[in-house]
Amino acid sequence: MDKNVIDAYKDWELIKIREDLERKAFPYRVMMQHIQGDFNISTFIRNGNAFGVECVYYYGKRKWDRRGAVGTHNYTQLIHLDGIEEIKALKDKHRLVAVENGISTAINLMDFKPEPNDIFIFGEEMMGISQDVLSICDACVYIQQYGSVRSVNVGTASGILMQYVAHHFYKG
Repeated sequence: MDKNVIDAYKDWELIKIREDLERKAFPYRVMMQHIQGDFNISTFIRNGNAFGVECVYYYGKRKWDRRGAVGTHNYTQLIHLDGIEEIKALKDKHRLVAVENGISTAINLMDFKPEPNDIFIFGEEMMGISQDVLSICDACVYIQQYGSVRSVNVGTASGILMQYVAHHFYKG
């Protein structure tokens, strides 16, 4: 059976896979606000693994349905944040970049230059990023769209952004 990705980790131990992924990670992080019960957190984590993020933060509920992550949560550094103060503390070392449509000051993603240690923050379906989180972000980007829908699914948006950022840092 042909695969589009070679399973280089097929016979590796979990700890060795984690170490290798940490060594190869690109210098950016992502966060998803997960307050109401958004099922997209699994896709978000899976995308983080696929596009080489250093870390995935999630803010909100601790419980989420892991089935959609297809095991990638075992290999991806996940950090749960309990409150806005923990997010504010990240600003000491990171630039916080909101990914949100409909913000007048937002920059088109294609015109945005990622920097090492950026944390790209996504909101959940329907609600977007909460105002308390949005107010502490240093920048805001949007993903340009060409159809009639006002936004794409947050799982899809995270994949678009992470591929763009990984490509920016890739020196293959």
